[in-house]
Amino acid sequence: MAVYAIGDIQGCYKPLKKVLKKVAFDPAKDKLWCVGDLVNRGPDSLKVLRYLKSLGDACVAVLGNHDLHLLEHAAGGKRAYERDTLDELLQAPDKNELVEWLRHRPLFHHDEALNWCMVHAGLHPAWKLKKIKRRAKKVEKKLQSDGWKKFCQKLHHQNFPSVEPEKDDPKRALFNAAVLTRTRYCTQDGEFDWGVRSGQPPLSREKPWFAHQHLAWRDQCRVVYGHWAAKGLVTDQPHVLGLDSGCVWGGRMTLARLDCEVPEIISVKCEACQPHH
Repeated sequence: MAVYAIGDIQGCYKPLKKVLKKVAFDPAKDKLWCVGDLVNRGPDSLKVLRYLKSLGDACVAVLGNHDLHLLEHAAGGKRAYERDTLDELLQAPDKNELVEWLRHRPLFHHDEALNWCMVHAGLHPAWKLKKIKRRAKKVEKKLQSDGWKKFCQKLHHQNFPSVEPEKDDPKRALFNAAVLTRTRYCTQDGEFDWGVRSGQPPLSREKPWFAHQHLAWRDQCRVVYGHWAAKGLVTDQPHVLGLDSGCVWGGRMTLARLDCEVPEIISVKCEACQPHH
């Protein structure tokens, strides 16, 4: 049995199948971890979701910001972006079935035996593993509840607090969702910058979420993540592995085999589905 983690798919079905063929992926015995952003920007989000859903327990997928964006649409949210490529999926006869599958995916996954965790974007510097799991579960509970549509309609950039709200603040769940699905830069004491996509952070005390000196979770597991195409493949850190190598932008679709001492990296070249990043 092999355990593979794959970077952001974003509706790029052909590269997904191509890289899985390259490693002879067999869902009867292998596992595929997906770091989120399964859909949007690429041409075949519908095919991607149908395929991943068909894998059953062989697929472990966490939710990314584009996946939450799809759920927002499915919940009746009005916000759309110029580069969205979700229309085919939203009009599909099995849309409801796929949305149900998607909203029951976790935001965080931990395999104790492998000593690997998976999240789409990043983690709070002050959260230990138990707290991360609690925070993720709080959001998952909202997404999987009867009131999921009301929650998903609030998933807009302007709604995300930059620091953790108090326990009883209703925006705390939005903050938790943002940390796990949108983090790039933050400060050591947990102030997050949701607006910066790439380049240098505007404040000197901001660093990539995994680069601070004190990280409460650092000694508890290694973290595989996606979300940051501008930073590209990150393999030079002992505690994190970044797999968003920009497939949808004409980069590569990257797999990492995790059930070995040093992750084995496998990738395929992709045609750009978007004109520029």
